Amino acid sequence: MSATLTVRSTDEVPAREAKGYWGEMVSRSFGRLNSDTYGDDSFRGRIAYLGLGEVQIGTLEASRHRVVRVAGSRGASDPGHLKLVVQRRGRCLFEQNGRRAWLRPGDWSLYDTTESYIVSAPDPVDLHVLMLPRADVLRGRAELDELLVRRLRGSGMGSVACAAISRALGDAAAGVALPSGEGARIVELVHLALLEQAGARTEPLRRSMLRERAKAFIDEHLGDTELDVDRVAAAMGCSKRAVHQAFELEDCSFNRYVWERRLAAVRADLEAPGAATRAIGDIAFSWGFSSAAHFSRAFRAVYGVSASEWRKGLRPGAPA
Repeated sequence: MSATLTVRSTDEVPAREAKGYWGEMVSRSFGRLNSDTYGDDSFRGRIAYLGLGEVQIGTLEASRHRVVRVAGSRGASDPGHLKLVVQRRGRCLFEQNGRRAWLRPGDWSLYDTTESYIVSAPDPVDLHVLMLPRADVLRGRAELDELLVRRLRGSGMGSVACAAISRALGDAAAGVALPSGEGARIVELVHLALLEQAGARTEPLRRSMLRERAKAFIDEHLGDTELDVDRVAAAMGCSKRAVHQAFELEDCSFNRYVWERRLAAVRADLEAPGAATRAIGDIAFSWGFSSAAHFSRAFRAVYGVSASEWRKGLRPGAPA
């Protein structure tokens, strides 16, 4: 999936216009909001975001400021979305429906964009900010509604979800193509993280959580030729059988997942202008393939053309 970051910054305008420009930036990016900067005349802010289907994901870096949402003022946030914030630097106070949550680095929280709220950042902040479809995140579960505007820790599945968000934004900033369905996967990770926070303990949920933790580990070690089910099971603290069963939930074997992720990584490198002079074999080996012949067969089986043809822009069914 090709994903391009849209970047807006107060550096684009004279300092005297920064506060007004910031208000316009915030409203345009996250819905109709009123913004103030505590009277700070040296305010600076930057927003970068991209769309992944129904999901919007981005970063916000700013001097101290506050935003206020008044229910009924229609804007881009109105069609049933939740806003998720990951606190990376500084602190923020979230207030909505009588609830208050202070977030510090490593914390995350969600709130309803259709209701009135106030977000106060008395210090300079660095945040990851997402707009997520409410129905897909909560799925009608009342116990998850109770987790809105709560301070949630970045541990367990929360850590996996926050890491996936950070990796997607980092790849987009570097011009790396994101996997198809990345937005839906982030929604799934957030849903699982909320279920874990709510104390859900069903066997299918345990397997889903194990699968997503295993996927995160695989993505971090994809270039290791010794990556196998034994190593993943040891890292997850479970049996090999448990890992295999976790992947069976989505009708994809462990080995096939690793294989397809490596092929996708090679394909992304073949499309990257900065890798145009790298030998295809070197790229394949850097992503964990140990046999050039096996890689060539696997690439053609999945993408319908050879790796060298793909690099030249040839696609199945396209004119030569």
